[in-house]
Amino acid sequence: MPPRLRVASYNVHAGVDGWGRESGVEDVAVALDADVLFLQESWRADGVDLAESIAQRTGASARSWRLGAGWRVTGGTGGVTWQPRTSLLYGNHGLHLDGELPLSPQAARRLEAKPGAQRGEWCIALVSRLPLLETTTVELPQLDKDRARRVVAITTLDAGAGPLTAVVVHGAHLSHGSLAQYRALTAALDANVGDGPAVLGGDLNCWGPIARRVLSGWRQAARGATWPSWRPHSQLSSSPLVSGSRRKKSSTGSPGRNAAAAAQANEPVASPTTPKIARPTIAPMTAATTTQPPDEARTAAGNDSVDMAAAPGAKTPPANTPST
Repeated sequence: MPPRLRVASYNVHAGVDGWGRESGVEDVAVALDADVLFLQESWRADGVDLAESIAQRTGASARSWRLGAGWRVTGGTGGVTWQPRTSLLYGNHGLHLDGELPLSPQAARRLEAKPGAQRGEWCIALVSRLPLLETTTVELPQLDKDRARRVVAITTLDAGAGPLTAVVVHGAHLSHGSLAQYRALTAALDANVGDGPAVLGGDLNCWGPIARRVLSGWRQAARGATWPSWRPHSQLSSSPLVSGSRRKKSSTGSPGRNAAAAAQANEPVASPTTPKIARPTIAPMTAATTTQPPDEARTAAGNDSVDMAAAPGAKTPPANTPST
């Protein structure tokens, strides 16, 4: 049996929680033991590069793409929840983006009162044990209410048996008009992803059915209720992982920042078959993952399946997040 490829997607929220406390996401990301890891809201500043740190600890290489700029707070204090209960209305206390739009007076006052504020870049990133080849970036339409300039990064990886296309994206919220971005995302995928195996990892900030509709032709590889984290009943951010061949795409449903479904499935990422969620886990700040064995993939995919060479081993992702 050929080695398996482990792929994961993780929104790390700049390494802090909604109170402005360091959240231990780097250790969680390393524990995932992913061969290909998609990061959203990665943080890059003087002396800090989350993607590069994870890469160094996992024997991988990293590339990051700036979406925005602002401040992260690491010296905050707060309750037992991941963020203040008013954050959905007024914003959280840990991350303040002002590269495209100025902070509100309320956010500026919160930032001024918090210790440990650091200026830096808010990024998407790809961390891969497979050699990174060329990358194409495509700008998505700028939205009036968006605090970032979104891009989709499409990278070719050397998977040994052939190339694997890895796509990382972090979309704006539906309330900001992100459907226009997803139409552009679909066009970018059509223009830049060929007929070979491909995987898309990201955070689309929208409901699963909407994401599946706008990403027509890609199939969701893992599904599970992820929102709200304290009593999940719906899947939010439904495209953290997508895998398959260009003829028949598949995607792994995204957990959003506060909750994620962790899946242990049995099929190589190069195959177009749909994986099973053998062990969904709902917890704050966990990542979506999928690994799949080749025998089941070949049964479903026939001659279209491809065996990908990758680092061996596939550990179950952590069920709980670091306490803060």
